Amino acid sequence: MGSFAIIPAAPVLLHDIDRSETSRTAELRSAIEDVLRRRPDWALPIEALPPVAGLGGLGIDRGIEARTGLRLDGQAWVEAVNALSAADRETSEKAHPGVAVAYLHADAAGVRLGPLGSSENLLIPIDLSVAASEDAPLAPVPGAAEAEEKLIAALRAGDPRGVLQAAATGHEVHADLTLLESAARQLLESDTDFGGFDVVFDVDLHEVRSLCAAGTY
Repeated sequence: MGSFAIIPAAPVLLHDIDRSETSRTAELRSAIEDVLRRRPDWALPIEALPPVAGLGGLGIDRGIEARTGLRLDGQAWVEAVNALSAADRETSEKAHPGVAVAYLHADAAGVRLGPLGSSENLLIPIDLSVAASEDAPLAPVPGAAEAEEKLIAALRAGDPRGVLQAAATGHEVHADLTLLESAARQLLESDTDFGGFDVVFDVDLHEVRSLCAAGTY
């Protein structure tokens, strides 16, 4: 039996990103790291690792050399990116942004992270930006709240097919559920269901719904 953890893909929950973060944000980050420490290693629902995974696209010189787990900051990150071949740079740039967030949380928690097959435990970053409001960068989307409730209901029911169906329209309501869809497909292919579903937190952060949950399959 394996475990799974769903964490927010938002970089704002990483350490030293939001200079004005509240104590509540720090508490949420600590909760994510505590969930990751429940197991010594996790696998992302991706077939292969990018050479590097980082926050360079956000103008932040921080990341991970994914194949070794080495944390890179400042000039070390800049040099690692500059040393990439054209092919490796393209692969890294195409990597899902949640991969970098997951790796940096894993580094902070002191646990190992790899691709599918490296661990029986699945780590799944998601972005429920469907919860945006009038004051948020993303305007509200009709049907968004209903879409996320349908998704969470499918997770609670342990139904990977229902999760896939609910996640399929995520892009229409400003959600990024790509990695969750990948995890659900893996479970369907192995004739396995999501098991117990324990919500660690389910809150609005900067007008965006943020979910962290854990369970078994």
